[in-house]
Parts: sequence; C-alpha cells; structure tokens
Amino acid sequence: MSDQAVKTKVTTLPVPYPMQSRQDLIVASELETDLETLRHEHGPVVPALMPFGKGRAWIAIGYDEVQQVMSDERFVVWKHRGNDYPRLRFNEGHKPPFRMAFDKMDGPEQIARRRVLARHLSARRVMGMRDESRTLIEGFLDDFIAGGQGADLITQFVEHVPLAVISKLLGVPEDETDIFLEAALDHMNGRITTEEQANAHIMKVNEYFDHLVARKRAEPGEDLISALLGDMDGGIWDDEELGGVGFVLLTAGHDSTASIIGGILYWLAHDPERFRYLKENRDVLPRAIEEFLRVVPAGTGTRVRIATEDVEIGGVVVKKDDGIHPVVHPANFDERVYSDPHTLDFGRDEPAHLRFGFGSHACPGNQLARMEIREVLDAVLNRFASFEAVDQPANWRERMLMRGPKTLKVTWTLEKE
Repeated sequence: MSDQAVKTKVTTLPVPYPMQSRQDLIVASELETDLETLRHEHGPVVPALMPFGKGRAWIAIGYDEVQQVMSDERFVVWKHRGNDYPRLRFNEGHKPPFRMAFDKMDGPEQIARRRVLARHLSARRVMGMRDESRTLIEGFLDDFIAGGQGADLITQFVEHVPLAVISKLLGVPEDETDIFLEAALDHMNGRITTEEQANAHIMKVNEYFDHLVARKRAEPGEDLISALLGDMDGGIWDDEELGGVGFVLLTAGHDSTASIIGGILYWLAHDPERFRYLKENRDVLPRAIEEFLRVVPAGTGTRVRIATEDVEIGGVVVKKDDGIHPVVHPANFDERVYSDPHTLDFGRDEPAHLRFGFGSHACPGNQLARMEIREVLDAVLNRFASFEAVDQPANWRERMLMRGPKTLKVTWTLEKE
C-alpha cells in the first residue's frame, strides 16, 4: 500500500461501508464526512466491511449507540480467542503467540484485574509523576528550540514526551525503548497484514516484557509493574498477563497520546488567536483540553465487540455473533448531542466526549494522558510568546491525519526571561 492517505466513499447501503486498517493513513476530515453522511441518511448503526476476519459486522457512529456498545454486557470482547471475527487489525485476537491481557476480557475476570490496576494507576500516582514529567518535557523542549526556527515539533518534541512518561510509569529504562517501539506502533496503526509479521512483532514485545517482569520481581522499583507484582491481590495476574499490561499501556499510552498532543499543537500553531487566548486565560485550560479531546482526531475507535444475543440498537438488529465496532471519532460530532459540533468551543457545556471510551473497557490511563497534555500545553504557553506553523494553508484542518500530524514545522518568538 502506498503512503498516500486512503480515501473511501460512501456507497448506497446495504452495501457495507469499507473500514480501513491503516490508521496512520486515514484522513480524519474525509472519514468524518463519510460517517456523518451515513448517520444522516441511514442511521447511527450501519453495516460495515472489516479488513480482517469473517462474519457480519456493523459500525456504531452515533453518540448514544457507541456508549451502548461500550457498556452493554451483551456486546463482549472475550470471544476473541482466535482471529476469525471481523476486526480492524490483523492481530486483535488471542492466538499464540498473542498474549491474553485485561483488555481482551469481560465480566468478573476483567473487573477483578481492572480493580487492581486502578488501585495503582491512580490519580495519586499520576499526580506524583507531574514534577518528573515536567522536567522531561522542559528538557525535550530545550532540545527542540536548539534545533532552530522551522524545526519539526512532532518528530523533535511531541513523539518523545509520551514514550518517556509511559516508560517511567512501567519502569522501562530509557535506552531500551527502541527494542520494541516499532513493533508496538505497527500493531497500533494496523500496519501488520500477515501472520509472519504479527508473530515476529508480538514475540519481540513479549520477550522484552517477560524479561522486564522477571527483573521487577527480583528487584522491585517504584514503577507500576513492581506495584502490581507486590499487590496482595496481585495473585490474579500471572507473568504473561503482566507482560500484556505493559504492552497495552505502552501502545495506548504512547501512540494515542502523541497523536492527541500533536493534533492540539497543530491546531494552536495554525490558530494564533486561540494560542494567545489560552496563553492569557490559563483557567480555561481544563475545559479547553476536554474540547480538544472531543475534536482532535486520534483513531477511529476501540476493539470490535461480538453480540452474545440479538440486540436492537440504533434502529437495526445486530444478530448473535455479529461484530460491531464503536467508532468514537464521529460519535463526538453527533449533532443530536452537540450543538454546532464542528466548532471548537472552550465554553461548551454538553455531555462528555468519548475519546477515552466508556464503561468497563474505558482507557485506564486517561488521567495520565490528561496530565501529559496539560504539562505540555503549560510548557509551550510559558515558553513561547508566539508560535505559528510555517505552512498555513486555508484547508489546514482538513489535512489533520487520523493518528495526528506526522510533521509540524513551526516558527516562534520566546518569552523574555
């Protein structure tokens, strides 16, 4: 497949809408237009053609319907024991050498593990990481500024921050992240298309986290893996599952967070008035971050669910064993929920966005992501008096990629010190 963005066209249903696997090639504005048209013309749940697997599939593209798929116990992920169900990524299932992890579980099995994880991936732990994260961010920003005017903010700053923070959380030494990063990113972006690729990548990640868990068991530290190993209820985790925790948090905690941060900075670099407004009104930042999380693209959604019985949803009946994919990004623009949904409104007082999911499978690292976003924005707003993109085409918003901008060259003036 070429490196050019994939564009799909809405077809007259019941021909299924073709979903794409390459998350890093989809242009957000095109997908928004397609799925918004589908919602208006055919309803909030429509048939879809998934790039991998067998069986009938649907996509939920309305806010209420996405919430229902994520919270209704009749839609489950635990049936994903093989690789035959309809899905976006080649390797979403549990088939050796893929490891079982909490994100592939449902019911009591998943709740018990999430309870232990929540105890240690807590707001207190996240707030305890703020000072160290701030120091890391300031250091990366120093390096970026040293690159001179027109430097690429994405590759020289944004991509470094979440990787450093999630590595600190998991206890991964800085000089070891390159061992598995490429494999993790290939998995997250859907670039794996063969069993040979999948096996090679997953075995590399598994091997690394097997060694890391063994090291933490022998010499515990202050990191999350050590805390889970030392938890009195931690007997529910075996070493394989602990390695799975590392893999899930690494992929979600690095790539998605980098995409969101990159998208926010991309917006501000193309919208100097917004930049100045936030610089002068820091009290608005918490609400501004939530609005950015609603609007900025960072992926189509979460794991495909399987119906355990016939379920009526969004005007259709999803049959038992059908797959259904809750597509988060268009749900955050549902005009039934949000007034003028395509407008970035820092004063918006409407239902919470679904960027981090909903229900029992909601992102466990959402507070960590929010902390990183806040610290990055504070650092950028403090350091720069002005901050603008080198290239500012009229259609800049339409050029935002699904997993965030790949490059962002900026010029700036520094605050006087």
